[in-house]
Amino acid sequence: MAFHFGLALLGIAAVKRTKFLIARLIFSILSLSALSVSRTMGDDTRADVAAPKPVNDATEPKKEAPEPKKESAEAAKEDAAAKLLKLFQEEKPITNTLGTVMVWLPAGYRVAQYEVTQAQYQQIMKDNPSKFPGPQYPVDSVTLSEASQFCRKLTDAEIEDHKLPKGYSYSLPSEQQWEEYVDEADLKQAVTSYYGDRKNPENVGLFPPNKFELYDTRGNVWDLCNDNVARGGSWRSYDDYVFIQFRYVAEPDKRYDDVGFRVVLQGEGGVVQQSAPSPGK
Repeated sequence: MAFHFGLALLGIAAVKRTKFLIARLIFSILSLSALSVSRTMGDDTRADVAAPKPVNDATEPKKEAPEPKKESAEAAKEDAAAKLLKLFQEEKPITNTLGTVMVWLPAGYRVAQYEVTQAQYQQIMKDNPSKFPGPQYPVDSVTLSEASQFCRKLTDAEIEDHKLPKGYSYSLPSEQQWEEYVDEADLKQAVTSYYGDRKNPENVGLFPPNKFELYDTRGNVWDLCNDNVARGGSWRSYDDYVFIQFRYVAEPDKRYDDVGFRVVLQGEGGVVQQSAPSPGK
């Protein structure tokens, strides 16, 4: 009986051990299942977070503003040119880039209010040949070709800077034009030598103007004309030399210390007219 009792105890112990092992096995299985579920949930959570976009190291070029259409630029230029032309077609004075007032004459062109000064000549020609230096003195000792070159350079510079319409140009006056704008200016207002008392020219505009508001049309310096003639007398001249009929024929390449010039401005249709020679020197 004792034997049977011992077997019973062994059986009971075996059953308990088996249950323990089964319980551990179940616990292990459950633990593994929970771990798997936890990992799966973690993966799902990470999947919900958007992955950052890759950074592009290369800086994207900025889009440049579209260039204005050529048509628009050309239209603007044409509009500006038309306005400039309209301004010059008006019958009124215009101040040029040298600061000279170009006076409108009824004959249909403009003439400089003053003779070309030494400062103005220096600005265009980069030279001053004058014997009597003074920035506001009229330039003297210029040849006919130099005076003509001054006119061409001034014309080109103002056209390039869009200050002068194409078709307009500066030039020396013709004798006919000179006679038109001098118009019997008062001889008492001329810068001349009374009995040889003057030794040099004066600043331009020192004496009152004529009826066209032009200064020094008589005396100060002779004014070169494009006919290779000088008109108007100078600071050295006596009264007889400044009469409107008197003309001085100058040698084209010779310098005279009492000869200068003033300019006229006219459009394409304003062709300088030649006048018949007058009797004189």
